[in-house]
Amino acid sequence: MTYASISEFLRLLQVTQPTTAQTAAAQRCLDAAMQEIDSYLSRNAGTAPPPAFGTAELALVTQVNLDRASEHWRLTPYGSLNQGPDMAPVFVRIDTFERHRAALQSLKSDWGVG
Repeated sequence: MTYASISEFLRLLQVTQPTTAQTAAAQRCLDAAMQEIDSYLSRNAGTAPPPAFGTAELALVTQVNLDRASEHWRLTPYGSLNQGPDMAPVFVRIDTFERHRAALQSLKSDWGVG
């Protein structure tokens, strides 16, 4: 279960009548973003279910899920980010999750130091 709904994600992408393939691709993007979030926050490391987020934390995680999933939607396999039909692609940095990591830093409880 992702932090954001597929209908909200498709609305954000301005896809009004998604095909089955677009819906499946959107779900993959949301799932990949959720996995990155959970991995960074160490929420998928243990066997016990992680504690639930509060309202403010859930709002932050949902926004990061949507932002990161939209990056997955637009990224090509060659590391370029298409900006539109009339603009040249921009090549992205190696660590494309860095800004999301900064946004989620206040929720991180396990820094792996020990």
